[in-house]
Amino acid sequence: MPDKQAPDLPLLDTVSFDAELPFLAQPLDGDYPPRLQRETRLAMRVLAAPGETPDDTNPVLMRLEAKLDLALEVSLLGRHPDRPACAPCRLGLHAAAWQDNQAWRPGQSLLLSLYPNPDSALSLFLYGKVTLCQPLGQRFLAVADISASFDQDTLLMWEKWVFRRHRRAILER
Repeated sequence: MPDKQAPDLPLLDTVSFDAELPFLAQPLDGDYPPRLQRETRLAMRVLAAPGETPDDTNPVLMRLEAKLDLALEVSLLGRHPDRPACAPCRLGLHAAAWQDNQAWRPGQSLLLSLYPNPDSALSLFLYGKVTLCQPLGQRFLAVADISASFDQDTLLMWEKWVFRRHRRAILER
């Protein structure tokens, strides 16, 4: 079930959320690179961490956490200086849908690069297999199965993040 629906994106079979995020699909010839899998797994730990803090949280700890967040973002800016443009996308538990300028073949392997929000340097690299690509005027609507991107632990973190974003979008309606 989508949150605020993005224009002209196919519905996904699971809980999902819509956003305009830095997003790029590239052909993937060969295997899903282990270095990118590791980086995505570490990024998912950050995204799946509890976001709410109790009212009695120590201000020193909150300031330390803010400093760590800043250090993480600054270090990642140097690691991935080129960011893809923002694109409407729908992210679900097992699939991603987006608008693209390129027509993809069903069954084609892709590397999907996305950032959890437009201001973040934290990047996720997901393995996708195209399940649908159809024309939409001058562009194309694409859907990829991303379930092979996750091992059991990473899938739990991805699910937490998708559910959290889904709930937030419902509250913002």
